[in-house]
Amino acid sequence: MKILLYGNSPLPLYCRLRAAGHDAEHIIVLGQRGLPDSVIRQRLAAEDIVFLTQDTEFEDLPADYRAAVIISRVPQSLPTQERIAIWFEALERFLANPPAGKLFDLLESGEVVTWEIRELQ
Repeated sequence: MKILLYGNSPLPLYCRLRAAGHDAEHIIVLGQRGLPDSVIRQRLAAEDIVFLTQDTEFEDLPADYRAAVIISRVPQSLPTQERIAIWFEALERFLANPPAGKLFDLLESGEVVTWEIRELQ
């Protein structure tokens, strides 16, 4: 499955994923820096991809989109290499055994957690 990295992901993560044989794309490498989120949302609706972002604006995607969206909660205060290691290992586990669902949080521990939608009582 293709991985799409948002523009706020470090390029060394993209390079590491590609070196490991993953079909990865990065918004910057695609020449799409500054692309409106609405255009990215159209792609997420149309393609079976894994999208990694740190942007919480992607939390409200409609139920019929096709992409799996992983929102990183890994703190920016961690050194870049440490964040890359967390993201890389989490994506490897995710791709090897994709959990059910479409929207996920990636925690500092490297755990990918499925969002639960609950009705308010």
